[in-house]
Amino acid sequence: MPIKERIIKELQSGPKKYKVLKTKLKATKKFFTAMEELYQQGIIDEVNGLIILVKGKKEEKKQRPKDVFEGTVVKLTENYGFVRVEEFDKDVFVAGKFMMGTVVGDKVELHKIPSKRHQYEGEITAILEEKTNLVATVEKEHGNLYAVLRDCPVLYLPIENRRRDLQRGDVIVVDVYGRGRSHRALTAKIRENMGQVDSSLKAVELLLMEKQITADFEDKVISEVNEVVNRIDMETEYKFREDLTGEVIFTIDSASTKDIDDAISISRTENGYALSVHIADVSHFVKPASFVNQAAYNRGTSIYFGNSVIPMLPKALSNNACSLNPNEERLAFTCAMQLDSEGTVKNYRFFKSVIKSRVKGVYSEINDIIFEDIIAPQIKSKYNLQQPVEKKSAVSQEIREKYSEVYDSIIIAMELYKKLNKKRIQRGAMDIESDEAYIVFDENKHVIDIRKRERGESEKMIEEFMLLANGCSANLARKMDLPFVYRVHEEPEAEKMYTFKDNLRKFGLKLEKKQGESLQIAFSRLLDKTRGTNLQQFVHSGVLRTQSKAKYLELPQGHFGLSLDDYAHFTSPIRRYPDLAIHRILTDVVNGVPKDKIKKKYEKFAKSASKQSSDTELNAMQIERDATDIYVAEYMSNHIGEEFAGTVSSVMSFGVYVELDNTAEGLVHVSFIDMVNPILQEGFRLYCPVTGKRYTIGDTVKVKVIGTDILKGNIDFEFVE
Repeated sequence: MPIKERIIKELQSGPKKYKVLKTKLKATKKFFTAMEELYQQGIIDEVNGLIILVKGKKEEKKQRPKDVFEGTVVKLTENYGFVRVEEFDKDVFVAGKFMMGTVVGDKVELHKIPSKRHQYEGEITAILEEKTNLVATVEKEHGNLYAVLRDCPVLYLPIENRRRDLQRGDVIVVDVYGRGRSHRALTAKIRENMGQVDSSLKAVELLLMEKQITADFEDKVISEVNEVVNRIDMETEYKFREDLTGEVIFTIDSASTKDIDDAISISRTENGYALSVHIADVSHFVKPASFVNQAAYNRGTSIYFGNSVIPMLPKALSNNACSLNPNEERLAFTCAMQLDSEGTVKNYRFFKSVIKSRVKGVYSEINDIIFEDIIAPQIKSKYNLQQPVEKKSAVSQEIREKYSEVYDSIIIAMELYKKLNKKRIQRGAMDIESDEAYIVFDENKHVIDIRKRERGESEKMIEEFMLLANGCSANLARKMDLPFVYRVHEEPEAEKMYTFKDNLRKFGLKLEKKQGESLQIAFSRLLDKTRGTNLQQFVHSGVLRTQSKAKYLELPQGHFGLSLDDYAHFTSPIRRYPDLAIHRILTDVVNGVPKDKIKKKYEKFAKSASKQSSDTELNAMQIERDATDIYVAEYMSNHIGEEFAGTVSSVMSFGVYVELDNTAEGLVHVSFIDMVNPILQEGFRLYCPVTGKRYTIGDTVKVKVIGTDILKGNIDFEFVE
């Protein structure tokens, strides 16, 4: 009897634990494949830790009318709201009377209606899923206490379960009742009173609670992972993999990294270079239809914030069995590339391997070696200097001994990187300065410093090597016409381009595209022209805003920002589900599974994994941004009353935003500006016709810190004349 029929027969007598099925039917490769196919077809499902048989296949969703869509409420004001719909490139405007009393985070059904004022306008016709765990602040009005939602401060909701310990200013987690009619009918019920939130630790805890994010895994996942790890038989693995433990392989990461995805090995050849990128073989441990796979799929990505991480996989995998730790045998998925003397990939090969990293390289240490042994001598030679090039400190003998075995590889790697970087510039890949904050904590997890994160030569080098491997994976899938999880970045929309060019004109700048030149090269030239100037933040963030959102798709559409026809994410399967997904597909390729079987097996999976990965990535990015704002606000709360130099980053009718050199950005509210009836001039200057005072994007100013809101991640400034 075929394995699928045996699984169905077992489940016809009632739900079974996954472990019981594995034991009874034997956990072979065919079993895992059959379970995944049955799950994808909707014939089986997992409910409360049990595998159940669904009667027949899952019913297809009823065909919706063309003008009815599903979406999520993303913004709410006093008179209107916005709903995000996957099919649209802009959020849908909804007048207040059509909001049905929804709040931010609710999943809704939306009827699109004609509009003269908005590109997309609609009305909510049904609430599909109500958001819970909403964060609110307790406010007092007319002697009564109300819950004011963080995402909609104009809503004052009566509290159903008033508590004696409740005080104005307390932060509470609530559920909201009364949806379906109007916002006036809403009430709040307290789940938890967090009290006064005056630390980033508490504010981030609230942020994660609101997003329903937890670092913990269910017991069944942990139990399954431990079983998988204990079952590894390295002697058997050597029979089916290439033994690369004798090669000079090493990793380069930050000093604190514990989940090491990637390693490299490199050498010169007669015609150029041999570069191999070795990636943790996570798909060997995380099988389809397993509990850990479902957990990884639901999370989609690891979330990094401050000095913490919410991992996609349990630590037994992410930090141990899968992590490419030094001097330990590890299962890997290798992309071996042959490049010519100019750094062009001539051919590549994917295969399963066993590796042993010689050393855990650290970015800062290797950057010091590169500067002392490569960059400094080049500077001295170029300018015919007699004295050594000044540097912070010499590389210690201890560090040199640590890297002695891989030193030659580092030199060759830098040589290749310079050629790859040259090609990157030539094809117009954009290098946008994002001013990412690097946050320093004390032993009590309080922020003690923030500064602009710097990328050294070794960071850029590893990034280039990962780009090559990622491109090869996508190229292989496209040439074979396989269902895949591609990383897609489409060209900017015409409307965004028009707005950006108009903004540039106000500052005497142009986006000049020469004949026969790509748009990416024109963007890159503009970025380089303004890099290091007072207009860098305005132009670089402006270029970023013109770009379409990068996403995952099952079909290849290229990557505009990198100026690549083929691109996917292959190199980080410990922390990204799309990488794990394509490892699973490529495993069948290297095992010689016929193409038609691969297409049939993964067509639905690639589509669902692409959508899930895009959704979870957006959620993770928002959490990381919000957490960073919270940390920065906490740091600046220790500097109230102090003065700082900054640059006007944007202007609004309600005030001027100023960014400091340490990346902290705050608002000078219009009420603190000595202006009479200020005018916002074309979105780039706030001007007072009475006093003649003006603040323009790019202006250098001096500000004083006058207040912070750690919970919201806000900073308030006032100008120092």
